[in-house]
Amino acid sequence: MLTIMAKSRRVNIGDFRQHAARYIREVEETARSLLITRRDVPVAELRPVSHHATLQGSVTVAAGVDLTQPVEEPGTWEADR
Repeated sequence: MLTIMAKSRRVNIGDFRQHAARYIREVEETARSLLITRRDVPVAELRPVSHHATLQGSVTVAAGVDLTQPVEEPGTWEADR
């Protein structure tokens, strides 16, 4: 499957702060990323969440492992003492 991403739009961090809700809505509606810059240097990227992406089934737990139990015995860490 080939996914073609549109070029990210760039916005200054100050403008993003003032109009964050508008930019988030724009990313949601257009599915285009937004590159947030400070003095033309990229500092963050706001990307749309794919409704098809999921983590379900992406982790396999070995048989006999109980993820609800502590990994270490109580008192093993200094912070517990």
